[in-house]
Amino acid sequence: MPSRLPDFVDPRRMADLEKVFSGCAAIVDLPRLAEVVLDADGGVELRLVFNREGGKRISITGFVRANLILECQRCLSPMAASVESQLNIALVNSAEEAERLPEHYDPLLLDEPRIRLLDIVEDELLLSLPQVPRHKEGECCSAVSQKAVQPAADFKGSDNRPNPFAVLSELKQR
Repeated sequence: MPSRLPDFVDPRRMADLEKVFSGCAAIVDLPRLAEVVLDADGGVELRLVFNREGGKRISITGFVRANLILECQRCLSPMAASVESQLNIALVNSAEEAERLPEHYDPLLLDEPRIRLLDIVEDELLLSLPQVPRHKEGECCSAVSQKAVQPAADFKGSDNRPNPFAVLSELKQR
């Protein structure tokens, strides 16, 4: 059984100890994520490895993953989404230091001596969510959603009303 994660840690000390945190966290403990999902009863699997690279740069590597229930934006029904993110974070003290980081790092501005582990987990999951959650093509349960994805060509020629812009073509001929 996974052990409980500490709420706050000193990243410098954790890096010096090469500390590894792994286990599970409850979605209800991640309030910003819990607002986005339809069911906050699940959990998040995580592994955070603190390291000091070259004796200087503090990094956090690892992963976070969760199976979430989101609302399909096509049919508004619940849908399962598997979300995973690989972490490669470097702690920085200023924006200038963040700009000098190698491109494979994501900067984390360290403005306090301690960080909250669940904030890192929650940020990574929120960034990994699909921008517009949708079922795969043909899996939506709404008939309206199926009509909405039909090509516009299927709808043309269905009414015989006169074109309101036909008057403009007469003016152009004068």
